[in-house]
Order: sequence, then structure tokens, then C-alpha cells
Amino acid sequence: MKLPRRKFEIIQEHGFREQPYECCGLLAGKKYVDHRGNIDNVVHEIAPCRNTLYYGREHGFEISSTEYYDVEREARALGYEIVGSYHSHLNSPAVPSQNDVDFARPGHTMLIISLIDGLPKEVTAWLRRVSGGFHQEPIRIIE
Repeated sequence: MKLPRRKFEIIQEHGFREQPYECCGLLAGKKYVDHRGNIDNVVHEIAPCRNTLYYGREHGFEISSTEYYDVEREARALGYEIVGSYHSHLNSPAVPSQNDVDFARPGHTMLIISLIDGLPKEVTAWLRRVSGGFHQEPIRIIE
């Protein structure tokens, strides 16, 4: 995935600010598919969202369908689509949990920022395969 530096910084700031709860948001941009079917999501805009999970926001997140559709409508007006989401993990690795697997849509990138003892530790990106499962993808920060 490709992500502008300032958008990457905003995601980190969002994760730090929302502690002790997980932050979450959506990634809008363009999806490029090569001749082999490999997907490269290029993020142009991010939309920090409200974690609407009623219980367990310390270890999970939920984006309301209303907010999702509002962001999707705005993205389309700009010529983009929702290419993925981001969220934080608190005091745990930046790898998809079972809830993450259930939330992810095929072809979407899931960016996870791990905060250990309140500080950013690692950031990873995972692409949900259309055929099922995830694979880790590189994050390319662009200026």
C-alpha cells in the first residue's frame, strides 16, 4: 500500500489520542490491480472514525454503518473508493485479531498500529485476499 506521510502521522496521532481505547478509521483512495491480479491500494484520504463498540473498546473497534456510508459517499464524490481501514492495538502486536478478520472486506487493506505502554511500537498493513485470508503487505510512505 502507498500512504502519504502526513496521513500516516495523523493515524499515529489518532491512535495516541484515543488511548485507552482502540482508534479506528477508513482509508480512501484508488485500487490498482496488475496483470497477475495483485492489488496495490493507494491511499489519498483518511477518515478518522468514532469507535462505536459499546463494550471492549480497549481491545476492539466498530465503525457504525452510517459513518461508513457517509465516508464512502464523500470518497466517491472525490473520485475515490474505500480501500481499507486502520485501527490501533493496545499492548499487543500489530497482527490481525479474529475480530479484524471478520471485519475486513476482500481486496481491502487493514493498517494496524501497535501502541505498547502508550507509545507507537510498530505499524503493519494486511491485505484481505479475495480468495480468503490475509497477507502482509509493505507500507510505502510517499511525500
